[in-house]
Amino acid sequence: MFDLDSEFILVKYAVQRPTLCVIRLSERVPTGIDGLDTLIEGGFPRGDVILVAGGSGSGKTIFSTQFIYNGATRYGEKGVYSTFEEDSKTLKRNMLRFGFDLVKLEQEGAIKVVDLETLKGGGLSANVEYILGTLNAIKGKRLVIDSLTAFLSACTEKLEYRLLMHLIYRMLKTRGVTTIMTCSVPKGAKTLGLGIEEFVADSVIFLENSIDNLELKTRFLIQKMRGTDHSRKYHNVIVTDKGLQIVPFTIT
Repeated sequence: MFDLDSEFILVKYAVQRPTLCVIRLSERVPTGIDGLDTLIEGGFPRGDVILVAGGSGSGKTIFSTQFIYNGATRYGEKGVYSTFEEDSKTLKRNMLRFGFDLVKLEQEGAIKVVDLETLKGGGLSANVEYILGTLNAIKGKRLVIDSLTAFLSACTEKLEYRLLMHLIYRMLKTRGVTTIMTCSVPKGAKTLGLGIEEFVADSVIFLENSIDNLELKTRFLIQKMRGTDHSRKYHNVIVTDKGLQIVPFTIT
């Protein structure tokens, strides 16, 4: 059970290390992902939590890496990529095929890749504290948790991860950190991951695989994005040697 002592530790940590940020309501965080920013008024709202949901192989990790990589190389925003689904060495190797040299950016101090699997024995509070500490250390403004499904799997009861998610949400909001959390959606599932993530997130984006003429294709849909006049239609997704590209025209 996620007891009051654990909650106190997280809240105490957040209060002891404040990095408060005054956010303009109209401030946008561009993703740099081809075809996306024009669909969301120029970018994600600053400080929001964006849930990117999809099945295996739908491009969630590529999408998230582009967000961190483009932030560091195009927009001067440092970021933290916390991975639980695969080890950091494998992630860095796989992303090189798209030209995302995460090792180089780490050496320059522009990003930090955190391998949460190595902290698994420390529990959820240890993972959260480590992520927040890493953000503070590099003055990061972008965060990826890949995946939220695996990250919360250590919780034994729904009350635990509901409380934890609200705590994380508040901490990131006060810091003005724009966050992508990926969520695995098993085939045929009626809920996202553990079932309550979408109610905490400010935005929910779906990457869906489908078979068209015996070919596997991916489409993109923004289910919700608070405070944004966003596209409400499906868009095709193309994977190139530079990452994901969202086709701006809609599917008929």
